[in-house]
Amino acid sequence: MNIQSDCVGCIVGQIDKALALLEVDESLANEIKAEVKRQSLSFSYSHTPPFIAKDVYAYLGETLGLNDPLETIKQQSIQKATELLPFIYKKLELSDDKLFTAIKASVAGNVIDFGAKEQFCVTHEVQNIFDTDFAVNDYEKLKQSIKIADKILVLADNSGENVFDKVLLKTIKELYPTKELFYATRGKPIINDITTKEAYQIGIDEVATILDSGVDTPGLDLSRAGDEFKAFFYNVPLIIAKGMGNYECLEQLCDDRMFFLFKVKCNVVASSIQKNVGDIVLLQN
Repeated sequence: MNIQSDCVGCIVGQIDKALALLEVDESLANEIKAEVKRQSLSFSYSHTPPFIAKDVYAYLGETLGLNDPLETIKQQSIQKATELLPFIYKKLELSDDKLFTAIKASVAGNVIDFGAKEQFCVTHEVQNIFDTDFAVNDYEKLKQSIKIADKILVLADNSGENVFDKVLLKTIKELYPTKELFYATRGKPIINDITTKEAYQIGIDEVATILDSGVDTPGLDLSRAGDEFKAFFYNVPLIIAKGMGNYECLEQLCDDRMFFLFKVKCNVVASSIQKNVGDIVLLQN
């Protein structure tokens, strides 16, 4: 999905928000804002939003001398998500369909998204997610695909969300012990996305093999992925892609091995799937 005019303002706005959170000196902040606005005038409309965002965030990090500018935000998100785990596990304990409940928990975590223009409260989302219907619900197709597949790849999204992704992976492993599970992260810090660091931090390796995709985009842009990862990606029988960034990068593949799991947080994606901002989606590609 290539960028639209709304995406330009969103990307510029993300940098403004990051500068405020980082409490950057006003003079330097204004310099960075001016440069990002200048860059935005030549954004290519033949690329996806994550592809465009990578250069803007690279500029931010280089200018501030920070390898991972939003590290503090990522850690705060992980802490907040961890505090909500007892509620999640109680729901799982009482559930008649543990896989569906774990999927709901995983999509609730997708509200943790610094890059989204529309922001949601993760506590409120988790507390209400189990009473919220999917606007697109391909659960039965996914459940059947899980039964058949010997290998399952989950494409990670935002830090904090990984806490709930672990619940999903753990649940799949408990229900289907013979399945090989894989969890793919970004190749380097970008926005608040999960890298191998955050995956290992919360113990994803206890339930799945952690893979470094190699991408430097806030979404799995395959043109930026490592060769080894791409070979694996094209051969794994089932892929669960978390978040709008992965949807924006991969929806054009029209690949029915892939299921997108995310909360709609912008009008551009809402229009793409003909749903509303705030909806949750489990969509086979």
